[in-house]
Amino acid sequence: MPTTTNFGWTTPADTALVKDGASAIRTLGSGIDTSFVDFKGGTTGQVLKKTSGTDLDVEWGTASSGLTLINTTTFSGVSSVSVPASTFSATYDNYLVRFNNLSSTVNEWAGIRLRAAGTDDSGANYRKQVLDVNGTSVSAARTLNSTSWLEVCYQNTSVPNMWTLEIQNPFLSEVTTALDIGGIESNASPVFLIRFFGINTTTSYDSFTLIAASGNITGSISVYGLSK
Repeated sequence: MPTTTNFGWTTPADTALVKDGASAIRTLGSGIDTSFVDFKGGTTGQVLKKTSGTDLDVEWGTASSGLTLINTTTFSGVSSVSVPASTFSATYDNYLVRFNNLSSTVNEWAGIRLRAAGTDDSGANYRKQVLDVNGTSVSAARTLNSTSWLEVCYQNTSVPNMWTLEIQNPFLSEVTTALDIGGIESNASPVFLIRFFGINTTTSYDSFTLIAASGNITGSISVYGLSK
């Protein structure tokens, strides 16, 4: 009996007997059914994904956007706020943090301390390199041996601002670094800022605490895992 070129399904020869038709159809149908068994199942919203380079080797799963929301922490009128324990885990190496609608009783900066097992790391191991652009002026500065990452985001009474922090390897027992990008819109005079942070430890951290430099802050923090 001949087989199909692409899938190897058995088909009747041109000279096959008509009386063997039922058996031939059953054989062909069984071959097709076996080949497409992985297409069976799935549920609403899922997509088919290849599981290997083998033809028709697929599985149903959830479409990945590259970013997965882990949690959002909302707070009001506090001097500091910690995101939930286990925000950082072995599931992801890198994370994206968004500070949403931050407001404050004073115009001031807020910083971050990394956290492990419910305790902030307040050792003098935090480092910062900054680049600030204001109109045509560009300035830079470096701070070593701080007890937190200073000036991660701006807390203000009325000025619109936005901040995104990408944290690398916080859960791994490696040096943790972060890149912070943000801006402040002040009286139609925007200021653009970049901060690179590091900490001189190889501690495995599972979360962090946002700390107001002064006054109380209100807003929310969203943490996303970056797909490996």
